Amino acid sequence: MKLVVFISFIIISHHHMVNAGVQILSKSKLEKCERSSDGPLNCTSKIVINMAVPSQASGKEASIVARVDEVEEKSDDTIKTLRDPPVITVYKSAAYALYDLTYIRDVPYKPEEFHVKTRKCESHAGANIVGQCVSLRDDQGRVIEHTQPTCCPCGKWRRVPSSCGNFFNKMRKGKVNTAHCLRFPGDWYRLYHLIMLYIMQIINEVVIGPNNRTATSLDNFLRVNLVGDFVGYNSIPSFEDFFLVIPRQGGQGQPRDLGRNFSMWMLLERVRFTLDGLECDKIGVSYEAFNNQPGFCSAPQMSCLHNQLWNFWDADQNRIRRNQPPLYDVLGRFERINEHPVRFP
Repeated sequence: MKLVVFISFIIISHHHMVNAGVQILSKSKLEKCERSSDGPLNCTSKIVINMAVPSQASGKEASIVARVDEVEEKSDDTIKTLRDPPVITVYKSAAYALYDLTYIRDVPYKPEEFHVKTRKCESHAGANIVGQCVSLRDDQGRVIEHTQPTCCPCGKWRRVPSSCGNFFNKMRKGKVNTAHCLRFPGDWYRLYHLIMLYIMQIINEVVIGPNNRTATSLDNFLRVNLVGDFVGYNSIPSFEDFFLVIPRQGGQGQPRDLGRNFSMWMLLERVRFTLDGLECDKIGVSYEAFNNQPGFCSAPQMSCLHNQLWNFWDADQNRIRRNQPPLYDVLGRFERINEHPVRFP
C-alpha cells in the first residue's frame, strides 16, 4: 500500500518563540486518496495532518519535527499503529521579497530660489551686479546652460515686491530690479526604480508561499497546503509605480554603495518626479524649467519648486509627531528592511 502524507500548513505570525514545538490542530486521519483539480494522486491511502508552525513577530525562520505513530481510520474511527511511522520535519524560512534596483539619476533634496536686489541686472552680469545668482560654470570654465539669472523689474506686484525709488536715483544709479536664480545648496538623493523579482518561503522539500500555496515533493510522498496566516495575509507590495530615493554618498552617477542611512529612505509615486527636469513642481526640476516658467516675474517667489523631497519628509515627520504612520518613509511603513549585500557591476 502506498502512503502519501498530506499536511495542511498554517503560518503563525507574531509568535515570540522559535522552535516552540509543533502544534497539532487535529488528529491524523487515514483517508482514501481522491482525484482533485490538481491532478491524479498515485496512492491508495493518505494521512492528513493539520499543523501550525510558530515564528517570531518579525517573521523569521522556525522549524518543527513531528512523528506520526497512530492514525484514525476515517471509515470506522478505529486507531491504527503505523509500522514505519513517518517523521516530518518542517523548516519555515523567513518570507521575503527581492527587488531589483535600477539607478536612474540623482535628484536634489531641497532646491532653493535666491534673489538679489540690484540695478542694471542682465543675464550675463557678473557677481558684482547679481551676486550669488551669477551664472555657474563647469570644470572647463564654460557657462552651464540655463544657470544665468532671470531679471525682474521693480514694482509692488512683482515676484519680490520692491520700491522703484525716485526719478533722480533711477537716472543716477539705474533702474531698481531683482535677479532670481535656482540653486541646489543641500543634499542630493539617488533615484531608483524597483522591480520585484520573486518572493520566497521554504518548507522542507517543497517551496510554497502566498502565490504558490500547494506543492508536492519529488517522491510524491509529501504534499503541503498553505492554509494561511493567523494574522491575515497582505499581498507582497509591488512598487512598479513608485521610485525609491536614497541619500547620495560620494559623487554623482551610478553608486557602488547604498549607504546605511535607512531612516532617510523614501518611496514616492512616480508621478511626483520629472525625469527630464522640464516640469515644474516635481522632484528633479531643472534650471531650464525654473527659468522658462510662464509669467516668471509676476508669479510668487518659489513658484515651480513645490512638492520637493523635503516637503514630503517634513510632512511625514509631522505625522509621526502626531502618532500617525508615515506615508513615504520606508522604515515607518514597513517592519524592517532585509539588509542583503548590494553588488553593482
